Amino acid sequence: MMSFYEELGIRKEASLEEIRQAYKALARVLHPDSQIDEKLKVVAALQMKRLHEMLDVLTDPQKRRAYDADLAAAAFPNTMVLWPAPEVVAPPEKASLAQSAIRYWSWILVGCMILGSGVWCMTARGPAPQEASIDPAASPLALSAGAPEAPAVRESAPKPHVFSPPHNPSESLVLVHQDPPKPVEIPAPPVVSASSPAPGAVYAARVAEAPPPETVPPAPSARSSTFAGEWFYVPSIEKPDPSLYAPLDIDLTLTEKDGLLSGEYRGEYKVPDAALSQNVVFKVQGKSPGGTAAALHWASGDGAAGEIDLNLSQPNLMKVTWWATQLGRQPGLSSGAAMLLRQQAH
Repeated sequence: MMSFYEELGIRKEASLEEIRQAYKALARVLHPDSQIDEKLKVVAALQMKRLHEMLDVLTDPQKRRAYDADLAAAAFPNTMVLWPAPEVVAPPEKASLAQSAIRYWSWILVGCMILGSGVWCMTARGPAPQEASIDPAASPLALSAGAPEAPAVRESAPKPHVFSPPHNPSESLVLVHQDPPKPVEIPAPPVVSASSPAPGAVYAARVAEAPPPETVPPAPSARSSTFAGEWFYVPSIEKPDPSLYAPLDIDLTLTEKDGLLSGEYRGEYKVPDAALSQNVVFKVQGKSPGGTAAALHWASGDGAAGEIDLNLSQPNLMKVTWWATQLGRQPGLSSGAAMLLRQQAH
């Protein structure tokens, strides 16, 4: 049984754009409007229904993943996953231990050296140094014999800090004196003489010498839409596609607001050989791109919906191609293409 990918003639890893292009090609061949015989029209209508189903599945990411999973399960129906048995690890023998020690002797030596260094650092530390007593007579504050004795330190006063260098634990340094903080010198105010310039004059001179600020260029104006306007069909511009019904009159009005394009499409087509409505009316909406091509969506009042492509070949000349992805309640055309001209404002 053929898959959706094989029926569309595309790869399984095809992108959304490739899927839509394949759908368009098959829709032009299988559409009932292109058949004259009534029996062929019935068969073509069934094929178009299946084509819509394939497009709906392959353009929806969640449905496509489920469909790919079903294809993989159908390709291997009898596949069983057997978990490997756990390996039995035998205890190492004495010979293998000796071989491992010989192979990794350098790493074993480095580990022993690190372990020995740690043990040596822990045992090299001596007992904690004892705090030395403070002798007021030996204090640097006693500069002369006639200096008064230092007052006795009360029990609530903090003890002097004892600093012990790590390389000689037997010696200690007692901090018994700190230099008083130096007073902050406040500079005297400058003497203003009659010849000295006023502070305001100096500031005015500096402002006059400063270069003028750079002129900031104005912000660019927002880009106007290249698709907005009133478009109409001119038969003399191009030759109609013989595989589609020829258009007689087309009006397309597009407006842009907040980055969105919206409008209305009204077309009249020549349908001589089928009981179909000659008029096509639907609403158009989608994001406004920055280039010369746009892909929008459309929907009609009878429930039909589809997509429409806009391609600017010139600033005021646009190729419009539309097709239906969902048929409506009333029989009607499902695709069309024409070259439209923008109406110039007077």
